[in-house]
Amino acid sequence: MKLRTFLSLFIIVLILGTATTSFAHSSSMGYSKLNVKGNQIDYELFLDQRDLLVQFDTNKNDNLENEELPSQKDGIESFLQKDLRIDVDSKPLTMELLSMDVTTKDSTRGVVFQIRLTADEAIEQLNIHYNLVFEDAPAHTSVLLVHSGEFFYEDILDINRKDIQITFPAAETTGSCNDCGHKAQSEIGSVLWKYFVLGIEHILIGYDHLLFLLSLVLIASRFKDALKIVTAFTVAHSITLFLVATDRIQVSSHWVEALIPLTICYVAVENMFVQKAKWRWQLTTLFGLIHGMGFAGALAETGLPKSNLIGSLLTFNLGVEAGQLMILCLLLPFLLWLRRFPWYRKMMISTSCLIFVLAFYWLIQRL
Repeated sequence: MKLRTFLSLFIIVLILGTATTSFAHSSSMGYSKLNVKGNQIDYELFLDQRDLLVQFDTNKNDNLENEELPSQKDGIESFLQKDLRIDVDSKPLTMELLSMDVTTKDSTRGVVFQIRLTADEAIEQLNIHYNLVFEDAPAHTSVLLVHSGEFFYEDILDINRKDIQITFPAAETTGSCNDCGHKAQSEIGSVLWKYFVLGIEHILIGYDHLLFLLSLVLIASRFKDALKIVTAFTVAHSITLFLVATDRIQVSSHWVEALIPLTICYVAVENMFVQKAKWRWQLTTLFGLIHGMGFAGALAETGLPKSNLIGSLLTFNLGVEAGQLMILCLLLPFLLWLRRFPWYRKMMISTSCLIFVLAFYWLIQRL
């Protein structure tokens, strides 16, 4: 009995440990959205609350609340000004913090900061220096989106790419860049690679998606059954990922985030009564459509580039599949080996009970 309980807990820790322990604070994702108009920059910055708790969680409940922020405005401004700077003509612009709001983006609770920076003249070129939270979270990334009229620039800021220079088209000289085409291709390739990495990171820190995968393959007795289940999940979530991300269909992100733990609850309960995975792939296809909408919500936050929409979607999706495959390659051989023991069925039911309790908690929390 003790061994079965230990293994049940171990499997849960294995799947969640990969998602949360390794990436709990070393990895976080933010968004940097800049809208440039004349001599003014409106900057919308999103930071994961885990990167802010140590300094600004005044009531020490491991959760930031809107009531905690106003009294700490001066400290928050100092925190932002220390490691976030935009230079125009080699002069740092003065930062004005307009508002702060605790919100949730793709299941990640964090704070949206509305910042305004003003230059003396119309901005033709700017330099962004972004060094926020890297000291505590070296794997932190921030998706950078810059709009100025019809001009659109996209990149991903990380510990190896903290300084970005952007020149707006009106300021570019003609006939002086023979290698512009090659440079543009290089930048596109770099952004696509970062979307691939973003997809891997999203599945690895997406504990709800990972727990769903674990629930699905717990009853698989053969590698062939598991392959059918995973393939059905991949095809289904790829379909809705593309449909939602390209605005072919529109869904409520709030309800999608609530439906995801509900799918986990259902599969966990079914595991307690079903012993074969013969038809599991059909259920997986239906639920995979819901999870694909969740992936699309995460991707929508990055503000997909209109110039390379399909490429960004494809590489993000490939990254999700790569991360998913990494987890399954570690998990499946272990589960198939455990099936040789007569007590596997009881252990699987115990594991499913634990999964149900955790998913039901998420469901109530999100509702």
